Amino acid sequence: MADKALYGQQSTFSASDSTLHIGIEDLITKYPDWQFPILKRWNSNVFKGQVKSHKYEWTERDLRPVTAKVADATVAADATSFVVDTPGVFNVDDVLRKPDGEQVIVTAVAGGVNLTVEAWTGTPEAMEAGDIVTRVGVASPQGKDADNMVIVGTEDLYNYTQIFEDVVELSGTQRNSLIHGDENSSELIERKHKELAEMLQTALLVGARNKNTADKRTTLGGLKFFIDTYAPNNAISFGGSSTWNTDDSVIDKFEDAVEAIASHNGGKPTIYMGYKAMRKFRLLDDDLIRTNRSDKARGVGVVDTYLSQLGELDIVLLRERTGVMNDLIFFVDEENVGYKAMRNRAWQTYELAHTGDSYRWQVLGEYTAKIATPKVSAYLYNLGL
Repeated sequence: MADKALYGQQSTFSASDSTLHIGIEDLITKYPDWQFPILKRWNSNVFKGQVKSHKYEWTERDLRPVTAKVADATVAADATSFVVDTPGVFNVDDVLRKPDGEQVIVTAVAGGVNLTVEAWTGTPEAMEAGDIVTRVGVASPQGKDADNMVIVGTEDLYNYTQIFEDVVELSGTQRNSLIHGDENSSELIERKHKELAEMLQTALLVGARNKNTADKRTTLGGLKFFIDTYAPNNAISFGGSSTWNTDDSVIDKFEDAVEAIASHNGGKPTIYMGYKAMRKFRLLDDDLIRTNRSDKARGVGVVDTYLSQLGELDIVLLRERTGVMNDLIFFVDEENVGYKAMRNRAWQTYELAHTGDSYRWQVLGEYTAKIATPKVSAYLYNLGL
């Protein structure tokens, strides 16, 4: 039966014997792997130095693009120049491949988009607006002087810290009650830590970055926020409940997410899903999933693997109570995500001033998330579950 939420001082009349005492343990490391898998799988290695302010900033630098679209209405097969739609993609001596396979070498670039080219291999072909030209290599002549570097655009990203805080309050009687030979405040403090850790894990997924200067409150942006804001094409509709009807339809959506990550040179993603999606997923063809892998063999929280075009991808089941995963499946390049406490603000418990016949402790931690490169993660929504 669900417990009622109570506010105010805890007394021996508002707690059962079974909740009055267990010694407190380390917050994350002592909990089972399945309980807070994100807090265990994400780490602080993506951060450079300490988090010294409520606003943490970093720079995202993409790899140089390899494709651009033809901007001219038509380009004759024997044309020695054409215009592309994106500046700064191609440079002198780049080897370009036209849609039907002909390759040309860039001999001059003007204004970043006006290309002069030399026919190189293959049958000359005409092009039209919207055709994609791809850089497949570079071929510099012997003895050549260095060209100017192609400058790849950067984007300044940031996130805020968020204070996760709660209070434990006990009567003098309960604080001095001994059940199973232990103090009764410890179990209540540990429970608050667990509740706050659960909220932190949820925020890392779906938190919305925001600040209110008037009341000095900030919230961190989670993975979904950064994908929505900086990589909206990586938010992919699953298409509703009908997509689950055939294996091919499900695979197409999964591969759309994998391809979105691969197109930005992301690594092999890890898949996060909730109970409802997992129940559907396990109905897929046995050739596509492998179950009953041990956590030790595959990593914290891994229950299945999915055979994608990039190879086997680990699947982590998120056993969360909020329901936020009922309509989301995340594909996460975990090398590019992490969380970290503000300097000197990791999980801690303070005993507050004693007043009357009550004792109070404040439990808090101040954390932020870094989604270093949002384009190398994705998610599916509209699952129809």
